[in-house]
Amino acid sequence: MSESSQRVEVSDHDYRRITTFVYDEAELFEEKDYQTWLSRVTEDISYQMPVRGVFEKGQQSEQKFQNGYFDDDLDSLILRTTLWAQASTTVAESPPSITRHFVTNIRAYAGEAAGTFQVTSNVLVFRIRSTSSTPHLFSCRRNDLLREVDGELKLAYRLVKMDEPVVQSPNLSFLV
Repeated sequence: MSESSQRVEVSDHDYRRITTFVYDEAELFEEKDYQTWLSRVTEDISYQMPVRGVFEKGQQSEQKFQNGYFDDDLDSLILRTTLWAQASTTVAESPPSITRHFVTNIRAYAGEAAGTFQVTSNVLVFRIRSTSSTPHLFSCRRNDLLREVDGELKLAYRLVKMDEPVVQSPNLSFLV
């Protein structure tokens, strides 16, 4: 029996709540409203985006996180987003990039603990700097854990798996 056949799909009501959460999050990223987004993550958040390994035929990838673009907890996410929001503290987003997040293939399953949901989605981020005529596309798969906290869904864990082995953008001053 495959892993996906052992999962329990969520109810239609919970699926609508989850997709609303995911789509609202994409809008918050596009509006660079990181303060609101941070209010929708748990205090024990883990946000990871490892470097994608390229392996020869027959080799297996390492399952543990060794290095990457992001390996953040709440404190580092607060610091990162605060710097992005203040153009005077960083040149990476001065002037700000324009981003658009396309979220598709959202699948949601009951988590191991009550009130949690395992959510996968595919994301395409279109990003262009106002100082450049060349846009960048970022394609990835996200594995999330959403947790119910005081009647609201919050992001407790995110693993972002980029499709390209080497990100071609000069920086990653946005969240996926």
